[in-house]
Amino acid sequence: MAATRRARNLVLVDQATGEVIQKKERVHHAFDGKGYTLEGHGAEVSNFSLNLSGAEWDVLDWMKQHGGCANPVRLEPADVAPVLCSTPNTIKSSVARLLKLNLLLRIGGPRSGTYQLNPRRFWEGSGEDHVKAFARLDPPAVKPDAKALATALKAAQKATVTARSAEETADEAHATAPGSKLAQKTRATADATRASAILAVQTAQNLGAELPLQLRRYLQEATK
Repeated sequence: MAATRRARNLVLVDQATGEVIQKKERVHHAFDGKGYTLEGHGAEVSNFSLNLSGAEWDVLDWMKQHGGCANPVRLEPADVAPVLCSTPNTIKSSVARLLKLNLLLRIGGPRSGTYQLNPRRFWEGSGEDHVKAFARLDPPAVKPDAKALATALKAAQKATVTARSAEETADEAHATAPGSKLAQKTRATADATRASAILAVQTAQNLGAELPLQLRRYLQEATK
């Protein structure tokens, strides 16, 4: 297609047929509020590291589907529970934990039952409205709770035990049959488990968990 000047107006012409192609309407950018959902990333703790339950993920998804990324939404556990194949008590406890994590914000009084997803992490709409939402809600940063920290520490401890065991196995294989396929395989496994253990310990550390001495020492040894 080529652009041809007619009566001082630019038009699109099909070069094969000479037919004038009608101008298409502008396609709205995602931030024009046409359904785009922003999920924040960066310095804040990631959602996947918070050890969210299935019900908690479901509540986040329900809020997204009902406009909770940009507007206050009323959430009644008794009404939402059947939709999410759960119970009102489970939904109620899920909402309570999401509030504690600051993934969900309460709008209004403690009995309002109205919430909005934290615009630091979720947003749907224009950039200008996003700025206004920040000014209005003054959203707190997402932060891990005791459950998330405990789970991260447990995962780090388990990963380091596995890594040390794999390292011992690799050393034994090398001492018994240096250069063999078994020695190479066990060494590769040890390297992989060490990398996983380092990541697990660093994740717990980045979440703000207080690392016990054994994990601090492992991290120092493994990252030399």
